[in-house]
Amino acid sequence: MLNTYILPVLIVLIFILIIPMIYNIWLSFYEKRVGGEAVFIYFDNYIRLLSSPITITSLINTFIYAFTSVTLKLLIGLGAALLLTSRFRGRSIVRALSVFPWAVPSYVAAVMFWFNFAREGAFNKVIALGGFAPIHWLGYDYAMLSVIILSVLHGWPFFMMGLLAGLQAIPQDLYEASEIDGARGYQKFFYITLPLLKPVMLTVALLSLIWTMGEFAQIYLTTAGGPIDRTLTIPVAAYRLAFMGEANISLAAAYSVLVLPLYLALIFVTLRYMRV
Repeated sequence: MLNTYILPVLIVLIFILIIPMIYNIWLSFYEKRVGGEAVFIYFDNYIRLLSSPITITSLINTFIYAFTSVTLKLLIGLGAALLLTSRFRGRSIVRALSVFPWAVPSYVAAVMFWFNFAREGAFNKVIALGGFAPIHWLGYDYAMLSVIILSVLHGWPFFMMGLLAGLQAIPQDLYEASEIDGARGYQKFFYITLPLLKPVMLTVALLSLIWTMGEFAQIYLTTAGGPIDRTLTIPVAAYRLAFMGEANISLAAAYSVLVLPLYLALIFVTLRYMRV
């Protein structure tokens, strides 16, 4: 009976994960361009990538983008969750509206952000009315900050929902007992709320970190990895290697194999803390 339920899952995993991964590893040892034949070249793709600035640049940008975004989303989501646990009029409406940014698809959020924050966008037109000079948000100086802001605006409700569920699972008896002992608000937060919320907080943060590192649509539709590779992250770099410039599919395959251990490590940590 157990095999009957496991077999369909195994078949799906084999066809959408295992076989493509094996083919990707096989392809990384070949020279394969779009429309061309595959030629075996041993480890040349890996040697080329290890000496290429695109590898280091994309890794550094990905870490800056992902860790900064996740940290800000965690802080905003925690603050919103704490606010929404308190009782006030219209709380249900505020909760429903808070989920809306995360419900918007990534590509829609990216287009809306570009429309408002481009050089001739709505934001610059508004500040121009106040006599301020327009800001080139998607230019070299502000590009990384802009994509981080977009990621935070789009993703903080995920943290809010996860942390809100964790807060509601904390027994109220603990807070009542601490009040009898004379505990203040910040003491209840640091000695009751944070320790009991830690497993949920870590799980939500690690899941979001994996998703943020794999984000493609938001960055590609706003900056396309530029200007001058300022926002070039791992997914955008892989796309650029495969379909732009040289259109070298095998080089993109080698690049994905090269960064695979990073994602596997994050998945391992995520699964470990999900069992906490």
